[in-house]
Amino acid sequence: MKAFYTILAVVMILTGCSTTYQANKVETTGFLGDYSRLQEGKSDQSLLVYHNPDLLQLCKEHTKVMLDPVTIWVNDEYIIQDIPEEDQQKLTDFLYESVKEALSEDYEFVTYPGPDVMRIRVAITEAEGSWIVLDTLTSIHPGTVALSGLKQLAVGSGTFVSKTAIEFSIEDSISREPLIEGIDRRSGGKNWVKKFNSWGKVEASYDFWAEKLQKFLVECKAGTLEI
Repeated sequence: MKAFYTILAVVMILTGCSTTYQANKVETTGFLGDYSRLQEGKSDQSLLVYHNPDLLQLCKEHTKVMLDPVTIWVNDEYIIQDIPEEDQQKLTDFLYESVKEALSEDYEFVTYPGPDVMRIRVAITEAEGSWIVLDTLTSIHPGTVALSGLKQLAVGSGTFVSKTAIEFSIEDSISREPLIEGIDRRSGGKNWVKKFNSWGKVEASYDFWAEKLQKFLVECKAGTLEI
């Protein structure tokens, strides 16, 4: 019994304090077309990722950004079409603005292709809001938080929490040669950040990805990125 409670305590420490966390797996939807070059990402990368062999040089050559409107793609595994259109628009707008804000200090945004322009395409492939009441109730008692954490470790998501996934491509705007491609999926944690907004931790995931992209591109352009 003592060992059991020790395990629960560890699970609570590992999973109970995060606003969002990376899921264990992700499904493809067809947005990227060819998935053959994607590989399993390292611990600090997307779940599936591709880096162009000449990425560091290409980052230096591309100093402007053309950001396509964020779209929604679905497959049979992730049901998103049942979300009201108003919420779908809210989510795509939020992710678009989050990416644009994150990159605006380092890149000039343009609306046309060019030899120094990278084109960023992003699709939301899964979006499920949290069950606010049940998520809140299961965040109060240490036992339910720990059990949610065990479920998270086992299947990749806790109880009554939000989930979202994206596919993205950063490519040369003229040749369409990909610099980076990836697929990632995140779920909401059991902490109290954005707890009372069903889409709050979905939005937190979008901010996380935008900030991660900004850091990645800055390091890539500086030649300090470790791939």
